[in-house]
Amino acid sequence: MQIAFIGAIATAVAATTTTTAVAEDAEIYSFNGGARVHWVAYGDDMYITDEVANGHSAVGTYQLGTQYFYWNREGKGFTRYVNLNLPEHVTFSIGALEGDWEGTATGGLLWSTITTKDVSST
Repeated sequence: MQIAFIGAIATAVAATTTTTAVAEDAEIYSFNGGARVHWVAYGDDMYITDEVANGHSAVGTYQLGTQYFYWNREGKGFTRYVNLNLPEHVTFSIGALEGDWEGTATGGLLWSTITTKDVSST
């Protein structure tokens, strides 16, 4: 009887125990490959690189409730670094897309180029 009781407790603990997802680095390219976003989970760092000399800017985005956009307008081969300083252990989406800067964060975004991926912070 005691063995069955201990087995039931172990089963109950296993059923109610959750594991925390491990935050991993990620890399994502815009639909046409012109923009690349490299996400580094430890430190909440985003690197936005313009991969193609096509006249468009590379844009990195993340969405955690609100969606934020970070433009790299320097041209092909340049990388913009952004430290996001996010809350610990949250899952959110990052994205890469291209745009034509019009003076505002969302003006000129080329939505047809966006690609997104879910990631986690540490």
